[in-house]
Amino acid sequence: MFKPSWAAVLVASCCFTVQAEESIEHISVYANRTPTTTSEVLASVTVLDRADIVERQAQDLPALLAQLPGVNLSRDGGRGQNSGLYVRGGNSGHTLVLIDGVRSGSATLGYKALAMLPLEFIERIEVIRGPRAAWYGADALSGVIAITTRKVDGAELNANVGSFGQAGADVSLSQQVGELNLSATAGYSRADGFNVRKDLDPDRDGYNQRFAKLAADYQTSLGLWQAQFDINSGFYQFDTAWGTEDQADTLNRSYLVGWQHQLGQWQHQAQLSRVLDDDTPYGPVSRSPFVTERDEFSYQTSSAITENLNWLAGVNWYSENVARSGVNYVTDGRINRALFSGVNFKQGSVQLDGSVRRDLTDEYGGNNTWQLAAGYWFTDAWQLRASRGAAFKAPTFNDLYYPGFSNPELAPETTLSDEIAIHYRVANGSIQLAWFENDVDNLIQYDSVSNQTLNIEQAKISGVELVIEVDVAGIQQSFAYSWIDTENTLTGQRLVRRPENTLNWRAAHSWDKLSAYITADYQSNTYQGEFASSEYLGGFTLWGVGTSYQFSSALTIRAKLDNLFDKKYQSNASYTTAGVNFGLSLSYRPQ
Repeated sequence: MFKPSWAAVLVASCCFTVQAEESIEHISVYANRTPTTTSEVLASVTVLDRADIVERQAQDLPALLAQLPGVNLSRDGGRGQNSGLYVRGGNSGHTLVLIDGVRSGSATLGYKALAMLPLEFIERIEVIRGPRAAWYGADALSGVIAITTRKVDGAELNANVGSFGQAGADVSLSQQVGELNLSATAGYSRADGFNVRKDLDPDRDGYNQRFAKLAADYQTSLGLWQAQFDINSGFYQFDTAWGTEDQADTLNRSYLVGWQHQLGQWQHQAQLSRVLDDDTPYGPVSRSPFVTERDEFSYQTSSAITENLNWLAGVNWYSENVARSGVNYVTDGRINRALFSGVNFKQGSVQLDGSVRRDLTDEYGGNNTWQLAAGYWFTDAWQLRASRGAAFKAPTFNDLYYPGFSNPELAPETTLSDEIAIHYRVANGSIQLAWFENDVDNLIQYDSVSNQTLNIEQAKISGVELVIEVDVAGIQQSFAYSWIDTENTLTGQRLVRRPENTLNWRAAHSWDKLSAYITADYQSNTYQGEFASSEYLGGFTLWGVGTSYQFSSALTIRAKLDNLFDKKYQSNASYTTAGVNFGLSLSYRPQ
């Protein structure tokens, strides 16, 4: 059971105190497309900076995200293997992933595979729960995960080892030359892994990857100019009952040029990018490449029209193409054009947000999305907010044209979402209680009876989130509870792999040079589907501990144990998961 963490949260909830000084607050960059303190964002947002990411010592990005409110994880094994991420009960493809503001992910798959995106590459993560299609267009039905890659000030070296042959190292450097700042990051990571399906190949399933980034910022009288190049390549191994392919080569490459300029009261921003996503499964007798490319251009401008009213508007254009594949697609490219605009009004205790977007896609014509939100501050500590938003997702190239199960008659998925939340903030912590409901029309799912992808008439997702963060006597505690009810209204069944209850608890304390933490993560049983090897999987609780010690201002060593009590569990039927495992890492930053 989960009694220790329940006790912890009961203690925490009684220990809020009002202090003279306000706590330092995170800034949300992507919730409103402009930097805004999280207390003024009328949405549920979690922000992790680099220090937060490092202190949590997660094994990979999916494991880190699964510790956050409203996020559930389904794994096909361990690090490097495929994982499904469900924000507020939506499909994996219902969460838009932005990397440095650029739409990311495979156009054939329909979402960004996060298992091979190294944490060593990441400076900042922002998770916005709830629809944001009025700002970002298709795919932002359940939320947005916005990732900012690293730009180190000075030099940094990191190295790590762990269970199952895990080992990695990365180095980052930067140099200021007048108004020009140059930075670079390069790294390597690998693991032998473990056998993820014991009923298939009796082998270990590991991964190997290399990654690098080059970036330059140049400040001129005409604004800040930015350019960067990222590459992440490698391979991962997996087990499947569908054929002989049991490995995959991966390559992700992106080019970005950006410009920002403040001209009077007007802030201008433009960005041009190209992203390549290559995932090529192969085996002894076959090879199946899936290579997609996306070119994107965005421009936005914003201004304070009055002391209380801010306005933002912009344009967005992107082209998606299947550059190479092992099968023939009837259509292998499409273009999306969009206009968006929004306002923010704040006076006294009242705040109002509104945004609207018009997308025009080659295959589906126009789609209109919108978002309305209102907030009211009863006191400096208490806030009530409510929002409603519409979103859509176009079918992927695989949904429409992949031979064998595709359906060219599919309609886009559309959603209408509501949220009501109350938030209490004081200097040593905060409490947020949120209710949400998401009605999905034309939900796209594979039907095993007809062997075809179909639109479900309707699905309904509703839930409650409770998030508590508090510092009591130097012990920083965070607690997140989510209750999610999902239903395919055609069959009456729950949507697969969405546990009804999840709990995440973390407590950390720092002494002079030593810090330590303990975590507990629980999820209830999950429906896996009528034809899965196990229709339901049981619930489980995973415990973890970790510590760090700062030998000097330049050198820090960290250690952790995950799945402390060696719990045997599954989050996806047939796939095994890691037992108790350790990690050891070192960070060196010369002063």
